[in-house]
Amino acid sequence: MSGNPLPVEIKQSGARELRIVWSDGLVSDFDVVELRRSCRCANCVDELTGAQILHPSQVAEDVRPQTIRQVGNYAFQVNWSDGHTSGIFTFDYLRQLTETFNTPSGPPADEAGPAADAEENEQAGGGCSASDCGCGG
Repeated sequence: MSGNPLPVEIKQSGARELRIVWSDGLVSDFDVVELRRSCRCANCVDELTGAQILHPSQVAEDVRPQTIRQVGNYAFQVNWSDGHTSGIFTFDYLRQLTETFNTPSGPPADEAGPAADAEENEQAGGGCSASDCGCGG
């Protein structure tokens, strides 16, 4: 993991929010329910196909982390209030989730800013690319 940012602090920062402060100064706020739904353990994702086993509706809106412990120098293991204990969230995966959920509250990851994002989306055709949704994609 040389050169990759590492968590320097993790704490509950709201009723549904878990905050990670990274060694590069980025602050990531995760919705704990979405984080639980993002578990990639063998109980939640098929190991052979990668297909999602856990359906989002199976995770209650009131699920919360009970304990969080560091696993080596690469991950956190979370014990959830719904009894789920087998998930390990690697630091790399948590950084990916930060980008996926667009939850960073620290320095922007892309210095180009929103204008560059809009231009990029416009160049890509915009919309969702489904022909029947009506968004114009």
